[in-house]
Amino acid sequence: MTANPEPLDAQITTRVPSRVRREIDALARAAGSTPLSLARRLLEEGVRRESHPGITFRAGAAGRRASLEGRRIDVWQIMETLWASDGDVDAAASSLDLRPEEVRTALAYFADYPAEVEDWIRRNREQADAEEDAWRRRRAALRR
Repeated sequence: MTANPEPLDAQITTRVPSRVRREIDALARAAGSTPLSLARRLLEEGVRRESHPGITFRAGAAGRRASLEGRRIDVWQIMETLWASDGDVDAAASSLDLRPEEVRTALAYFADYPAEVEDWIRRNREQADAEEDAWRRRRAALRR
């Protein structure tokens, strides 16, 4: 979720049913993670989802990112469209085929986690620039 994780400076101790522990172990193994790391991630994402109804988290090649629940669109994409629409929620919603409330959901998440969303925007722009450079090199290689 965040590129620069916060320090782990607080502790919660809890007991869970054996079934839940087995499921966490299996999921962690499948993800190449540790049960403790997975439990931390699930806890943080759960808190964020409770605080921001309508937000969920998706895994991808570049990592997990906040996205709109029930849609295949990320918060960073909504924010870029909102900014391109000069902050007009209705225009951004129309452009993305979303309801204005869905754009406001993404905006509320961004307001609480701007560095995370801006990091996704930066990373995606860097990837797009790298792909464009590669495309230009391939095009140039076709000419003698």
